[in-house]
Amino acid sequence: MTTRRPVKLLNQTTAFYLIFTFLVFFVSAFILSKMANHYIDSYVQSRFSKYENRLKHHLQKDSTLSHLPRYLKVKKVSDLSILKTLPIIKDTLIYSDELDEYLMYRKRKAVIQQGTQYFTYVARVRVGDFYRLRDDFLASMFIVFGVLAFGMIVFNYFLSGYLFKPFNQILEVMRTYKVGQGAKVQKVYTVTEEFIKMQDLFHQMLEQIEKDYRNLKEYTEDMAHEMQTPIAIMRSKMESLMSDETLLQKHGPQIKTIYQQLNHLSRLGNTLNLLTRIENGEFQNKKTIRTKDIIVEHLKFIQELAELKHLQFVTDLSEDNVFTIDPYLFELILKNLLRNAIQHAPENSKIFIKTDENQLLISNAGAELDFPPEKLFKRFVKRKSNGETLGLGLALVKKICDLNNLQIDYQYQDGQHVFRVWKSS
Repeated sequence: MTTRRPVKLLNQTTAFYLIFTFLVFFVSAFILSKMANHYIDSYVQSRFSKYENRLKHHLQKDSTLSHLPRYLKVKKVSDLSILKTLPIIKDTLIYSDELDEYLMYRKRKAVIQQGTQYFTYVARVRVGDFYRLRDDFLASMFIVFGVLAFGMIVFNYFLSGYLFKPFNQILEVMRTYKVGQGAKVQKVYTVTEEFIKMQDLFHQMLEQIEKDYRNLKEYTEDMAHEMQTPIAIMRSKMESLMSDETLLQKHGPQIKTIYQQLNHLSRLGNTLNLLTRIENGEFQNKKTIRTKDIIVEHLKFIQELAELKHLQFVTDLSEDNVFTIDPYLFELILKNLLRNAIQHAPENSKIFIKTDENQLLISNAGAELDFPPEKLFKRFVKRKSNGETLGLGLALVKKICDLNNLQIDYQYQDGQHVFRVWKSS
């Protein structure tokens, strides 16, 4: 289903007004045309009646048809059958020697009886001037409508920029607003009642959003903080148990599983808190950074972790690769993508890191995904093979990219899981 292109309110109002105005002009022109035709018909009929009365008066005095007015042509009727076809009224063009042009006349051929005799006569009335006046008037109406329509469109174009300037400013405030910045949002000055109501409602919503955000933030931070203390205590106790060789030999797998899950729970709390902070735009220290040195430095920190699985890093890093982002957030992207590669790469394999002017690619070998790739960046997606979840690492990376004009995608090519990060156009 295709999405209709949005139309500005003022344009819609102007369009409806123009349609209504056109209908008014059209109906008015139709009525005036009918009235003009009726006037012409009445005028012509009046003239024909006068001509006929004059002809009757003349025939009463002189039936020889002499001294007739030049605008009348009269003949005696010898064949009475012609009377059935009369009268005939029609418009015709007659050439004028005096004006050297054809003029429009309305001609009437009719019969008149004088005693026992019948006469046919032809009378004509000049109507061209009436038609021209009628047509010029109707044409002027549509010209006026055209000028009015053009004027309204031009006026609408300039007026929309002036009248709707506060509205557009309010929309820009809404667009750039981020949760946690409510105190910085200033009201836009406007005297338009509808815009004032909309802005007041928006600020009421802001107050409630800010209040809910503060409560949620405090709850999340408090929970994350409070969780770390018992987790740290349990981790310390588990490390003590792991140092007991006798106990480790008897319950080693169970102790290691508990220890791993404690670490996972600790990372989960930190990541959830971090996601909340990122979504609320708390990381605004954007810089244009060259990624090569950051990648090289980070690989040193995780080298030992990779060696546990006998993994080898293969790099092809460009000096020209730059991203505009908070450096801490870029390190999070790098950390999570590399940790994901180390976690899922088979032992004794290679992890490839490549950059060029526009993109960063990280790939590792491995079996094809057993779930749709589009779910890869969602939170807590479960693998069908073992029921484990992918956690929050890739979801965190996707969120950082979305909020920093970066794109990330995933492809499985030639047995390699390839993650690509590049700058949005």
